[in-house]
Amino acid sequence: MSTELTWKRLCEYAGLSEYEAKVYVSLVEAGAAKARKLSAMCGVPRTKVYGVLRKLTDMGLVVEIPEDPKKFAPKPPKDAFESYLRSYQSKAKNLVLVVSSLEKAFRDTKEGNTPQKADLWIIQGRQESLQKIREMLCKAKRMIRIVTNENGSILLYRAFNRLFDELKERSVKVQIKTPLGSNNRHALNELRYTCAVEFLNMSLPIVFLQVDKSQFILANMKPDNFSLSSKEDKAIFSDDRNLCDIVYFMLCGKVDEDRNSIFERKIDVTTV
Repeated sequence: MSTELTWKRLCEYAGLSEYEAKVYVSLVEAGAAKARKLSAMCGVPRTKVYGVLRKLTDMGLVVEIPEDPKKFAPKPPKDAFESYLRSYQSKAKNLVLVVSSLEKAFRDTKEGNTPQKADLWIIQGRQESLQKIREMLCKAKRMIRIVTNENGSILLYRAFNRLFDELKERSVKVQIKTPLGSNNRHALNELRYTCAVEFLNMSLPIVFLQVDKSQFILANMKPDNFSLSSKEDKAIFSDDRNLCDIVYFMLCGKVDEDRNSIFERKIDVTTV
């Protein structure tokens, strides 16, 4: 860095005057020097240089050497500007905290007032939908929620009964909301060993599956049966958390944590 740029930066960052910065930089480059020599080196008028040196001494940047004539030496820059550096570091740390607080407020406002775009993927065919469901089940870490009709529960049992056993071994909670009828009685009787099965009066021919409250698939079964193959099925998949919650609420009303839910009652398929 050039001498001129150095003293200009001292003016900008340390708050020194032009003369003060020029004299200090010249002392660093020359070592101990007399006032007359400093005046010639840095261009500060001789009538001004003594006053500047007194000011720098008072600021702790320059040390006076008691000789005749007097000499002046610079204090090591690291020691001379230690207090300035601490002040800047403290200001920078406080500024980071302020900016972080503002950023959080900005995000909260934006999320609250700005429409959010959600990505959806369209899946065609029952086998393709079941393959996606299998992929989601295998990646589940905490909780799986399923909402379906009578035929849907039979379909899921036929396709994933063994996988539900594996999920239980991995301590992944599986919750199934479905109607209880004569056709799916056996399936639910088996699923209750690995899943929490609850009664829900669902007549729509759908399979809704939500994994870890972060992604979901919603499949429309055409025809409404428990066959493992149908090219007419269409499904949507999304990993948008907000959309995931909205669809679940639309199907079930209150979330499971609200124990006043009308869907709370557990079924006992062994007594039907």
